[in-house]
Amino acid sequence: MAKTKKSETTPKAASEKKGAINKRDEWGILEASYMLSNREISYETWIEECFPPWGQYINYQMEHTVIPSNKTALWWLGGPSWGMKVQDEIFLIDNYAGPSMVTRYENSGDCKSTGADRLHWIRINPQVIDIWHLKRVDALFITHHHADHCDIYTVKALLQTTSAKFVGPKMTVAALRNWGVPDSRIVEVKPGDRVKMKNVDVIVEDNYDMNALKTTVGLPKDAAAKFTMGDAAVSYIFNTKAGNIAFLGDAIYDNAFYGVGQRNKVDVTILDMGHNPSGSNDKLTPYDAYRIGKALNTKVLIPDHYDNWCCTYMPPDELETIVRENSKSMKTVILQVGAMFTYPDDKDIGRYKYPDWQERLDWRKARYTLEKI
Repeated sequence: MAKTKKSETTPKAASEKKGAINKRDEWGILEASYMLSNREISYETWIEECFPPWGQYINYQMEHTVIPSNKTALWWLGGPSWGMKVQDEIFLIDNYAGPSMVTRYENSGDCKSTGADRLHWIRINPQVIDIWHLKRVDALFITHHHADHCDIYTVKALLQTTSAKFVGPKMTVAALRNWGVPDSRIVEVKPGDRVKMKNVDVIVEDNYDMNALKTTVGLPKDAAAKFTMGDAAVSYIFNTKAGNIAFLGDAIYDNAFYGVGQRNKVDVTILDMGHNPSGSNDKLTPYDAYRIGKALNTKVLIPDHYDNWCCTYMPPDELETIVRENSKSMKTVILQVGAMFTYPDDKDIGRYKYPDWQERLDWRKARYTLEKI
């Protein structure tokens, strides 16, 4: 048997060394004993050990959670970003793994809509998924080409570590090709299309996001004039055995959503919401979010995107009040970043609460306050 060189020591072998300290658990979370051990720390060490703050907790959940055929699992990854598991298939929708950013009037729909020379988008939600350690992703669905939905960090990682397909409308596909994504892995879609996966059919529907149509960054000069709304942004409705789940990206209210609701059965609607300063229409107001839910005749309404930028942050409470006072058939679900939501099991939870690990506590081993240690 060939000898193992020191540089080739396996993680298992390293952990079995006398006095060795395990670095991470199976979730990719750092062990406290390792964190308190004396070692050399560099900038690279800090980034590697501390980012993402959640380690591979979500990765582990997505990989190991068994999803029966009559259920669908969702993970809210913060902002506009979602993970989905339908039986053994794993999808990402509008995943953003990037930093804060600044947009400029010359090429930003949000700046053009408001007249601002520049806007700073300061990120406040944590990065909860490790995009470089996803063992399986079947497809990344992108509603439009804004940087926080069509994310170069996610695309480049999945391109190298998975066989994922990249699904998006015409303007998104232009960005993907510019980043070197081969045509063999691109699925260009428009409203009216259907993307058939192994366990789910995805209906491509209309979307109404004028800011996306005005955004030309990464595109030829004056290219926006050559594109239609359907080229700029789409909605996705995932038809699963558990129910149909709609993702609307950055859509703003339009009465044409009533037609989308007439053409499709929608059980869960996921849509953006947030604060708009005077002169801006970047995010849905709580009342317009409710109006879209009503137009789609949805059973469950889940807001997103209100949590991740300082300039558009707002609490979700108002949406709960509006829905409660105006609809007997619609329910809101308010998630926390990193939450796992299983449909239909969790449709009545109202507000998600983080686990407190109560089931791990053991009174027989507990050391009480007055007891000698």
